[in-house]
Amino acid sequence: MPSGKSSSVPRAVGGWDSNPGAVCFWRSVAAEIASGAWVEERRPVPGRPDLPPDVWISF
Repeated sequence: MPSGKSSSVPRAVGGWDSNPGAVCFWRSVAAEIASGAWVEERRPVPGRPDLPPDVWISF
């Protein structure tokens, strides 16, 4: 994407609470790009009820 242009296409990034550095990084990216217009949610892992939910950040 050329500098100075932004995309209006929604983005989502999945991660794990067990990787706090990645979650922190994507929170900061979302905050910088979407300035308050981002959402963090926990979603179950499809077909794996034994695993903790993934962290999803949408912006």
